Amino acid sequence: MIRHIRGVAYEVFERGQGRPVLLLHGFTGRADWLTRFPDLPVHLVAPSLLGHGRTACPERGRLHMSQQVRDLSALLDLDDRPWTVIGYSLGGRIGMTLAVCDRRVEHFIGISTTPGLESATERRERRAQDAELATFLEQRGIEAFVDRWEQLPLWHQTAEMRASLRPERLAQHPSALANSLCAIGTGSMPSLWPVLDRLPRTDLIVGEHDLKFKAIAKRMRDEHPLVQIHEISAAGHAPHIENAQQFGTMIKKLILGGN
Repeated sequence: MIRHIRGVAYEVFERGQGRPVLLLHGFTGRADWLTRFPDLPVHLVAPSLLGHGRTACPERGRLHMSQQVRDLSALLDLDDRPWTVIGYSLGGRIGMTLAVCDRRVEHFIGISTTPGLESATERRERRAQDAELATFLEQRGIEAFVDRWEQLPLWHQTAEMRASLRPERLAQHPSALANSLCAIGTGSMPSLWPVLDRLPRTDLIVGEHDLKFKAIAKRMRDEHPLVQIHEISAAGHAPHIENAQQFGTMIKKLILGGN
């Protein structure tokens, strides 16, 4: 369905009843990742983030992290109980920022995500990389971009897995994805490292072969006592897809306490 949030039309999928859980997809994803999520006795709310799916793509200034987080805070008004927020990659960065800013989030589950880059130099270099990728996307088109995206070494996916994700990626709008890269990429978000102590209970899920994000998760755990790490075997940057069975078992335990 379409919900109008702070003047923007959002594609939002909902499923089930029970405690509220907000699902935030990764870059090139959309709200329908809810359909691949384990069937649990909770109320799942999954929006397509700005620049993705059927959610409107406003100008770049409206795509920035602060704006996206304010939109999601408004979406939390759907339920007056405490929320669990689950975010993958891009959605994890956004969800972590929401968890730091909005006390209605009592539990954050981050999948292959990061609190951002600490130094101005790192952020500047990453913005340049994202700008190059955005230019490639706009000049070469979505199919060439998806071909390039699928070849990134961070995945641990079979040909069948890539084929299942490809239609969703090809359905995105090139200029919307390019704007998202430039406005809310890792180099454009404020670093959350100095405010990790504001996080609620936090569980980080990482793939066995995703060495970069395993290291980030371990450092977060070292700096914040409420952070726990959970590793998915035989998986890279997308463990919820690359080992869906183990992910489903793990997410059920984290949300329901093993019940």
